[in-house]
Amino acid sequence: MKKHIFFILFALFSFSAFAHKAQKQTEKLMPEALTQKWLKWEAAGEDDAQSRLEELAVEIKKAQPSDTVIYYFPEAKVIYENLLSGVISGDKQKIAENVCRWEVLQKNLVSFQLEQVYYSYRILILVIILVLGMSLVFLILYLVTYRRRKENLIYTAQVIKTQEAERERISNELHDTVCQDLRVLQFQLKDEESVNLCKKIAVDVRNSCYALTPTDLNEGLFEALFSLCEVLKKQSGLEIILCIQDEVKNNQDFKSFPKEKNLNIYRIVQEILSNAINHSGAEKISLLVRTFDEKNFKIIISDGGKGFDLKSTLKMKNHFGLKNIQTRVKTLGGQVNFFTEEGEGTQVSVTVPY
Repeated sequence: MKKHIFFILFALFSFSAFAHKAQKQTEKLMPEALTQKWLKWEAAGEDDAQSRLEELAVEIKKAQPSDTVIYYFPEAKVIYENLLSGVISGDKQKIAENVCRWEVLQKNLVSFQLEQVYYSYRILILVIILVLGMSLVFLILYLVTYRRRKENLIYTAQVIKTQEAERERISNELHDTVCQDLRVLQFQLKDEESVNLCKKIAVDVRNSCYALTPTDLNEGLFEALFSLCEVLKKQSGLEIILCIQDEVKNNQDFKSFPKEKNLNIYRIVQEILSNAINHSGAEKISLLVRTFDEKNFKIIISDGGKGFDLKSTLKMKNHFGLKNIQTRVKTLGGQVNFFTEEGEGTQVSVTVPY
Protein backbone atom coordinates (compact mmCIF):
# COMPACT_ATOMS: atom_id res chain seq x y z
CA MET A 1 0.00 0.00 0.00
CA LYS A 2 2.87 2.40 0.77
CA LYS A 3 4.25 1.79 -2.73
CA HIS A 4 0.88 2.69 -4.25
CA ILE A 5 0.66 5.93 -2.25
CA PHE A 6 4.20 6.85 -3.25
CA PHE A 7 3.35 6.17 -6.91
CA ILE A 8 0.24 8.37 -6.74
CA LEU A 9 2.12 11.27 -5.14
CA PHE A 10 4.92 10.92 -7.68
CA ALA A 11 2.42 10.96 -10.56
CA LEU A 12 0.66 14.07 -9.24
CA PHE A 13 3.95 15.87 -8.75
CA SER A 14 5.18 14.87 -12.21
CA PHE A 15 2.07 16.09 -14.01
CA SER A 16 1.94 19.31 -11.99
CA ALA A 17 5.51 19.94 -13.09
CA PHE A 18 4.49 19.06 -16.65
CA ALA A 19 1.66 21.61 -16.66
CA HIS A 20 3.91 24.27 -15.14
CA LYS A 21 6.58 23.57 -17.76
CA ALA A 22 4.02 23.76 -20.55
CA GLN A 23 2.81 27.10 -19.25
CA LYS A 24 6.39 28.42 -19.11
CA GLN A 25 7.03 27.27 -22.66
CA THR A 26 3.95 29.05 -23.95
CA GLU A 27 4.97 32.20 -22.12
CA LYS A 28 8.06 32.27 -24.34
CA LEU A 29 5.77 32.48 -27.35
CA MET A 30 4.61 35.94 -26.26
CA PRO A 31 6.40 38.64 -28.30
CA GLU A 32 7.13 42.13 -26.98
CA ALA A 33 4.59 44.76 -28.06
CA LEU A 34 5.97 47.20 -30.65
CA THR A 35 2.92 49.32 -31.15
CA GLN A 36 3.77 51.98 -28.54
CA LYS A 37 7.31 52.46 -29.84
CA TRP A 38 6.04 52.72 -33.37
CA LEU A 39 3.34 55.26 -32.41
CA LYS A 40 5.91 57.39 -30.56
CA TRP A 41 8.15 57.38 -33.62
CA GLU A 42 5.21 58.29 -35.87
CA ALA A 43 4.27 61.20 -33.58
CA ALA A 44 7.83 62.44 -33.07
CA GLY A 45 9.01 65.69 -34.56
CA GLU A 46 12.09 66.09 -36.71
CA ASP A 47 14.29 66.75 -33.65
CA ASP A 48 13.72 63.44 -31.89
CA ALA A 49 12.58 61.26 -34.83
CA GLN A 50 16.01 59.65 -35.15
CA SER A 51 16.19 58.76 -31.44
CA ARG A 52 12.67 57.33 -31.55
CA LEU A 53 13.61 55.26 -34.59
CA GLU A 54 16.64 53.88 -32.73
CA GLU A 55 14.43 52.98 -29.77
CA LEU A 56 12.08 51.19 -32.17
CA ALA A 57 15.02 49.31 -33.68
CA VAL A 58 16.17 48.21 -30.20
CA GLU A 59 12.64 47.08 -29.35
CA ILE A 60 12.37 45.10 -32.60
CA LYS A 61 15.67 43.31 -31.86
CA LYS A 62 14.39 42.42 -28.37
CA ALA A 63 11.27 40.90 -29.90
CA GLN A 64 13.15 38.47 -32.11
CA PRO A 65 10.89 35.39 -32.34
CA SER A 66 12.13 32.16 -30.81
CA ASP A 67 12.40 28.86 -32.67
CA THR A 68 9.19 27.75 -30.96
CA VAL A 69 7.28 30.76 -32.28
CA ILE A 70 8.69 30.26 -35.77
CA TYR A 71 7.83 26.54 -35.63
CA TYR A 72 4.14 27.27 -34.96
CA PHE A 73 3.97 30.60 -36.87
CA PRO A 74 6.48 30.66 -39.77
CA GLU A 75 5.25 34.13 -40.82
CA ALA A 76 6.76 35.57 -37.63
CA LYS A 77 10.23 35.30 -39.15
CA VAL A 78 9.12 37.12 -42.31
CA ILE A 79 7.41 39.91 -40.33
CA TYR A 80 10.44 40.33 -38.09
CA GLU A 81 12.85 40.56 -41.06
CA ASN A 82 10.57 43.06 -42.76
CA LEU A 83 10.50 45.21 -39.61
CA LEU A 84 14.28 45.22 -39.41
CA SER A 85 14.72 46.08 -43.05
CA GLY A 86 12.05 48.80 -42.75
CA VAL A 87 13.89 50.39 -39.81
CA ILE A 88 17.21 50.26 -41.64
CA SER A 89 15.74 51.85 -44.75
CA GLY A 90 13.45 54.19 -42.84
CA ASP A 91 10.46 53.00 -44.88
CA LYS A 92 7.47 54.14 -42.81
CA GLN A 93 4.90 52.36 -44.94
CA LYS A 94 6.73 49.04 -44.71
CA ILE A 95 7.11 49.40 -40.93
CA ALA A 96 3.43 50.34 -40.54
CA GLU A 97 2.24 47.33 -42.55
CA ASN A 98 4.41 44.88 -40.60
CA VAL A 99 3.52 46.42 -37.22
CA CYS A 100 -0.12 45.76 -38.07
CA ARG A 101 0.74 42.22 -39.11
CA TRP A 102 2.75 41.89 -35.84
CA GLU A 103 -0.30 42.92 -33.80
CA VAL A 104 -2.42 40.26 -35.50
CA LEU A 105 0.36 37.73 -34.89
CA GLN A 106 0.51 38.78 -31.24
CA LYS A 107 -3.21 38.16 -30.80
CA ASN A 108 -2.83 34.74 -32.40
CA LEU A 109 0.08 33.99 -30.09
CA VAL A 110 -1.94 34.96 -27.01
CA SER A 111 -4.81 32.76 -28.16
CA PHE A 112 -2.38 29.93 -28.88
CA GLN A 113 -0.79 30.35 -25.47
CA LEU A 114 -4.15 30.09 -23.71
CA GLU A 115 -5.06 27.02 -25.72
CA GLN A 116 -1.78 25.36 -24.72
CA VAL A 117 -2.26 26.18 -21.06
CA TYR A 118 -5.87 24.97 -21.11
CA TYR A 119 -4.82 21.81 -22.95
CA SER A 120 -2.11 21.12 -20.38
CA TYR A 121 -4.48 21.60 -17.50
CA ARG A 122 -7.15 19.46 -19.15
CA ILE A 123 -4.58 16.68 -19.44
CA LEU A 124 -3.57 17.25 -15.84
CA ILE A 125 -7.17 17.07 -14.62
CA LEU A 126 -7.75 13.91 -16.65
CA VAL A 127 -4.62 12.31 -15.22
CA ILE A 128 -5.60 13.34 -11.68
CA ILE A 129 -9.03 11.74 -12.18
CA LEU A 130 -7.41 8.56 -13.52
CA VAL A 131 -4.88 8.45 -10.69
CA LEU A 132 -7.56 9.04 -8.08
CA GLY A 133 -9.69 6.35 -9.68
CA MET A 134 -6.79 3.90 -9.68
CA SER A 135 -5.91 4.79 -6.10
CA LEU A 136 -9.53 4.19 -5.08
CA VAL A 137 -9.46 0.79 -6.79
CA PHE A 138 -6.15 -0.06 -5.08
CA LEU A 139 -7.56 1.08 -1.74
CA ILE A 140 -10.66 -1.06 -2.13
CA LEU A 141 -8.59 -4.08 -3.17
CA TYR A 142 -6.23 -3.50 -0.26
CA LEU A 143 -9.08 -3.24 2.25
CA VAL A 144 -10.75 -6.36 0.86
CA THR A 145 -7.45 -8.29 0.88
CA TYR A 146 -6.57 -7.01 4.35
CA ARG A 147 -9.97 -8.02 5.67
CA ARG A 148 -9.66 -11.48 4.15
CA ARG A 149 -6.15 -11.89 5.56
CA LYS A 150 -7.36 -10.80 8.97
CA GLU A 151 -10.33 -13.17 8.83
CA ASN A 152 -8.07 -16.02 7.69
CA LEU A 153 -5.64 -15.24 10.48
CA ILE A 154 -8.42 -15.24 13.08
CA TYR A 155 -9.80 -18.49 11.67
CA THR A 156 -6.35 -20.10 11.62
CA ALA A 157 -5.66 -18.96 15.17
CA GLN A 158 -8.95 -20.51 16.26
CA VAL A 159 -8.11 -23.76 14.46
CA ILE A 160 -4.69 -23.86 16.13
CA LYS A 161 -6.29 -23.17 19.50
CA THR A 162 -8.78 -26.00 18.94
CA GLN A 163 -5.98 -28.34 17.87
CA GLU A 164 -3.96 -27.55 20.98
CA ALA A 165 -7.00 -28.12 23.18
CA GLU A 166 -7.56 -31.50 21.52
CA ARG A 167 -3.90 -32.40 21.93
CA GLU A 168 -4.09 -31.54 25.60
CA ARG A 169 -7.22 -33.68 25.99
CA ILE A 170 -5.59 -36.65 24.27
CA SER A 171 -2.41 -36.21 26.28
CA ASN A 172 -4.33 -36.17 29.56
CA GLU A 173 -6.36 -39.17 28.45
CA LEU A 174 -3.22 -41.16 27.60
CA HIS A 175 -1.54 -40.18 30.84
CA ASP A 176 -4.53 -40.92 33.06
CA THR A 177 -5.55 -44.17 31.43
CA VAL A 178 -2.88 -45.89 29.33
CA CYS A 179 0.08 -44.93 31.52
CA GLN A 180 -1.75 -45.96 34.67
CA ASP A 181 -2.83 -49.27 33.12
CA LEU A 182 0.73 -49.96 31.99
CA ARG A 183 2.01 -49.30 35.50
CA VAL A 184 -0.50 -51.77 36.94
CA LEU A 185 0.37 -54.30 34.24
CA GLN A 186 4.06 -53.90 34.98
CA PHE A 187 3.58 -55.07 38.59
CA GLN A 188 1.45 -58.03 37.52
CA LEU A 189 3.94 -59.37 34.96
CA LYS A 190 6.51 -61.88 36.14
CA ASP A 191 8.50 -62.37 32.95
CA GLU A 192 11.42 -59.88 32.90
CA GLU A 193 11.26 -59.43 29.13
CA SER A 194 7.58 -58.55 29.34
CA VAL A 195 8.27 -56.12 32.18
CA ASN A 196 10.98 -54.34 30.15
CA LEU A 197 8.67 -54.17 27.15
CA CYS A 198 5.96 -52.72 29.36
CA LYS A 199 8.39 -50.11 30.69
CA LYS A 200 9.45 -49.19 27.13
CA ILE A 201 5.84 -48.78 26.06
CA ALA A 202 5.22 -46.56 29.08
CA VAL A 203 8.21 -44.37 28.19
CA ASP A 204 6.99 -44.08 24.59
CA VAL A 205 3.53 -43.10 25.75
CA ARG A 206 4.94 -40.49 28.15
CA ASN A 207 7.07 -39.07 25.31
CA SER A 208 3.97 -38.91 23.14
CA CYS A 209 2.11 -37.13 25.93
CA TYR A 210 4.98 -34.65 26.23
CA ALA A 211 5.00 -34.06 22.46
CA LEU A 212 1.27 -33.41 22.55
CA THR A 213 1.41 -31.05 25.54
CA PRO A 214 4.83 -30.00 26.87
CA THR A 215 4.44 -29.62 30.64
CA ASP A 216 7.73 -27.70 30.85
CA LEU A 217 6.00 -24.67 29.33
CA ASN A 218 4.54 -24.01 32.76
CA GLU A 219 8.09 -23.33 33.95
CA GLY A 220 8.98 -21.07 31.01
CA LEU A 221 9.88 -21.09 27.34
CA PHE A 222 13.61 -21.55 27.92
CA GLU A 223 13.04 -24.67 30.03
CA ALA A 224 10.60 -26.07 27.46
CA LEU A 225 13.03 -25.55 24.56
CA PHE A 226 15.84 -27.14 26.55
CA SER A 227 13.68 -30.21 27.33
CA LEU A 228 12.55 -30.42 23.70
CA CYS A 229 16.15 -30.50 22.47
CA GLU A 230 17.04 -33.19 25.05
CA VAL A 231 14.07 -35.36 24.06
CA LEU A 232 14.82 -35.02 20.34
CA LYS A 233 18.49 -35.82 20.98
CA LYS A 234 17.57 -39.12 22.62
CA GLN A 235 14.99 -40.01 19.99
CA SER A 236 17.10 -39.14 16.93
CA GLY A 237 20.65 -39.68 18.14
CA LEU A 238 21.64 -36.38 16.50
CA GLU A 239 23.63 -33.59 18.11
CA ILE A 240 21.32 -30.64 18.82
CA ILE A 241 23.04 -27.54 20.16
CA LEU A 242 20.88 -25.00 21.99
CA CYS A 243 22.17 -21.50 22.68
CA ILE A 244 19.99 -18.75 24.14
CA GLN A 245 21.59 -15.33 24.49
CA ASP A 246 21.64 -14.02 28.06
CA GLU A 247 20.08 -10.75 26.92
CA VAL A 248 17.04 -12.69 25.71
CA LYS A 249 17.00 -15.15 28.60
CA ASN A 250 17.00 -12.33 31.14
CA ASN A 251 14.46 -10.19 29.30
CA GLN A 252 11.39 -9.77 31.48
CA ASP A 253 9.02 -9.87 28.50
CA PHE A 254 10.58 -13.14 27.35
CA LYS A 255 10.07 -14.63 30.80
CA SER A 256 6.44 -13.54 31.08
CA PHE A 257 4.99 -14.58 27.72
CA PRO A 258 1.41 -15.88 27.98
CA LYS A 259 0.97 -19.64 27.65
CA GLU A 260 -0.57 -19.40 24.18
CA LYS A 261 2.41 -17.42 22.82
CA ASN A 262 4.91 -19.78 24.45
CA LEU A 263 3.08 -22.73 22.93
CA ASN A 264 3.12 -21.19 19.44
CA ILE A 265 6.86 -20.49 19.64
CA TYR A 266 7.44 -24.00 20.98
CA ARG A 267 5.45 -25.56 18.11
CA ILE A 268 7.35 -23.51 15.53
CA VAL A 269 10.70 -24.70 16.89
CA GLN A 270 9.39 -28.25 17.25
CA GLU A 271 8.24 -28.32 13.61
CA ILE A 272 11.50 -26.90 12.27
CA LEU A 273 13.63 -29.30 14.32
CA SER A 274 11.47 -32.27 13.31
CA ASN A 275 11.83 -31.33 9.63
CA ALA A 276 15.59 -31.07 10.03
CA ILE A 277 15.79 -34.43 11.82
CA ASN A 278 13.54 -36.26 9.36
CA HIS A 279 14.56 -34.71 6.04
CA SER A 280 17.92 -32.91 6.17
CA GLY A 281 20.23 -35.88 6.68
CA ALA A 282 22.38 -33.65 8.91
CA GLU A 283 24.43 -34.96 11.83
CA LYS A 284 24.25 -31.73 13.80
CA ILE A 285 21.56 -29.08 14.26
CA SER A 286 22.02 -25.74 16.02
CA LEU A 287 19.29 -23.69 17.68
CA LEU A 288 20.20 -20.08 18.47
CA VAL A 289 17.91 -17.59 20.23
CA ARG A 290 19.37 -14.09 20.19
CA THR A 291 18.27 -10.49 20.41
CA PHE A 292 17.35 -8.68 17.19
CA ASP A 293 16.35 -5.23 18.41
CA GLU A 294 14.51 -3.70 21.35
CA LYS A 295 11.16 -5.03 20.18
CA ASN A 296 12.08 -8.40 18.64
CA PHE A 297 14.24 -11.46 19.09
CA LYS A 298 15.35 -14.07 16.56
CA ILE A 299 15.24 -17.85 16.52
CA ILE A 300 17.77 -19.28 14.06
CA ILE A 301 17.84 -23.03 13.34
CA SER A 302 20.62 -24.29 11.07
CA ASP A 303 21.69 -27.65 9.76
CA GLY A 304 24.41 -28.78 7.38
CA GLY A 305 22.17 -31.22 5.58
CA LYS A 306 21.18 -31.72 1.97
CA GLY A 307 18.84 -28.72 1.73
CA PHE A 308 15.74 -28.61 -0.47
CA ASP A 309 13.94 -26.66 -3.19
CA LEU A 310 11.85 -24.17 -1.22
CA LYS A 311 9.52 -23.06 -4.05
CA SER A 312 8.53 -26.56 -5.12
CA THR A 313 8.09 -27.67 -1.49
CA LEU A 314 5.73 -24.77 -0.72
CA LYS A 315 3.67 -25.66 -3.80
CA MET A 316 3.17 -29.25 -2.64
CA LYS A 317 -0.43 -29.68 -1.51
CA ASN A 318 0.35 -32.38 1.04
CA HIS A 319 3.28 -30.56 2.67
CA PHE A 320 1.72 -28.76 5.62
CA GLY A 321 4.83 -28.41 7.81
CA LEU A 322 6.23 -25.24 6.26
CA LYS A 323 2.78 -23.73 5.87
CA ASN A 324 1.99 -24.41 9.53
CA ILE A 325 5.23 -22.65 10.50
CA GLN A 326 4.32 -19.62 8.37
CA THR A 327 0.79 -19.54 9.80
CA ARG A 328 1.94 -19.70 13.42
CA VAL A 329 4.56 -17.00 12.81
CA LYS A 330 1.89 -14.71 11.31
CA THR A 331 -0.29 -15.38 14.33
CA LEU A 332 2.57 -14.11 16.51
CA GLY A 333 2.98 -11.03 14.30
CA GLY A 334 6.49 -12.11 13.32
CA GLN A 335 8.39 -13.05 10.16
CA VAL A 336 9.99 -16.26 8.94
CA ASN A 337 12.66 -16.68 6.26
CA PHE A 338 14.02 -19.90 4.78
CA PHE A 339 17.56 -19.93 3.40
CA THR A 340 18.28 -23.19 1.64
CA GLU A 341 19.73 -24.73 -1.49
CA GLU A 342 20.04 -28.33 -2.50
CA GLY A 343 23.29 -29.67 -1.08
CA GLU A 344 23.95 -26.50 0.94
CA GLY A 345 21.97 -27.12 4.11
CA THR A 346 19.11 -25.09 5.54
CA GLN A 347 18.75 -22.12 7.85
CA VAL A 348 15.38 -20.96 9.15
CA SER A 349 15.20 -17.51 10.72
CA VAL A 350 12.14 -16.54 12.76
CA THR A 351 11.71 -12.99 14.06
CA VAL A 352 9.35 -12.82 17.04
CA PRO A 353 8.13 -9.63 18.78
CA TYR A 354 8.43 -9.46 22.56
